[in-house]
Amino acid sequence: MHSLKRSILLGAFAAAAAISPNSWAQAYPAKPVTIRVAFPAGGTADVFIRQILPRMQAELGQPLLVENVSGAGGAIGAVNVLKAPADGYVVAGHTNDVILTPLAMASAQYKPEQFRMAAALGMSDMLLVARPSMTAHTLAELVEYSKALPNGLSLAHQGPGSSSQLAGDDMKAASGVKAAGIPYKGMAPLVQDLLGGHVDIGFIPLGMATVAMVQQKRLIAIGIAAAKRNPMLPDVPTLSEAHPERPVLHRQWIGLLVPRATPDAVVQRLNKAVTEAVLSPEFQKFASEGGVITLAMSAKESDDFYSAEILKYGDLARQTHLHPQ
Repeated sequence: MHSLKRSILLGAFAAAAAISPNSWAQAYPAKPVTIRVAFPAGGTADVFIRQILPRMQAELGQPLLVENVSGAGGAIGAVNVLKAPADGYVVAGHTNDVILTPLAMASAQYKPEQFRMAAALGMSDMLLVARPSMTAHTLAELVEYSKALPNGLSLAHQGPGSSSQLAGDDMKAASGVKAAGIPYKGMAPLVQDLLGGHVDIGFIPLGMATVAMVQQKRLIAIGIAAAKRNPMLPDVPTLSEAHPERPVLHRQWIGLLVPRATPDAVVQRLNKAVTEAVLSPEFQKFASEGGVITLAMSAKESDDFYSAEILKYGDLARQTHLHPQ
């Protein structure tokens, strides 16, 4: 009896060992995959991810479901994905805020190192915009306007440690704009309040929808947090033009992340599907119309990029004395 049990166990171990990484890739996915976007519907990350769904679904051969799990600067969505099995069936749609939020919020309850980037989608420069009724149209005018107000301007951002807050703080330090931060749960409600005139200024990623709102004069573009002007908005100066000695450079990237324990073959499969979608004519057209930089990288390149971003923002947090609150 003991020898029979031993033979059965040895057979099971041998079968398990026979499952190669290629077998993992061939078996995955065997059911629908859920992408949990860490921000509300209609925001930049949500729009980007929904744009790649048709091509990804065709490549993976399974339905892709998008769930918006927002709040706490993207921390709620991140923790939600980490609680799911690390098998590639629940992945995170996130931005660089996945790194920034734990640096500013003690309640984030995760570390960015718990993730790996399966694939990057794109990167956008951050644009400083103002409500449509704002009388100040340049950074210099904004400085004077803010100083004339008892409490300064209201500066919308996506919560403590978010890329929009970081850009706002950097802009204030470089220019002298007087402004108090107003946190939002995501980019979509932030933009809605800017459009409605409920908040004065804010940083939003430059994209197709952003360009349209500026061209339609629904928002006023003050300046781009980039090294050079964007061809989609050639008349909008960079913020650094006003203060070349103190550049204000901020971008937001969007990618799919998985728990670090996810099998490498599954990550490779996801990466291939995303890369096919990013390189498709449809996505390239979508990106070029909004001045978005597409990021088509291998699984290793994506993870190396993510690891470098963790180091970069860690250094920035130390330089700016950013600590979890």
